[in-house]
Amino acid sequence: MRKEWREYHSENGEIWEILADTNDNEKKEDLISRSGSNAIMRKYMKTLDYIQVTIIPCARIIDDIKKREGKEKYFRLKISLLNGEDWFGISNSFFDKEEIEKLANMFIGLTKRQAERIWIAKKLGNFNTNRLDL
Repeated sequence: MRKEWREYHSENGEIWEILADTNDNEKKEDLISRSGSNAIMRKYMKTLDYIQVTIIPCARIIDDIKKREGKEKYFRLKISLLNGEDWFGISNSFFDKEEIEKLANMFIGLTKRQAERIWIAKKLGNFNTNRLDL
């Protein structure tokens, strides 16, 4: 889903932003600041192709009867875009907390092209698939 930044300004100098789906209609509450002032100006801004980084917990119930859990200490990395392009990557491997934090930090502030190069160099998996071949 394509996202956009919506920036609002009140007469009192208050400024607030909302990250919204471009298809979402503006709500009445979007036009009012936390202090109750009405917006007198708004600006809609498109997002760029910078990477959104998501850490996905691998935790799962591996036995419904005994309620046994598994992989609760492991995580996968997902990178995607806010600009609506249907592009993402989910790491084939899972990582512990310290490893996933380091890996996630490598992608913060990168464009799609920069992120693809690192993703491929690190052999993290394929793009645009939820199938993770281990």
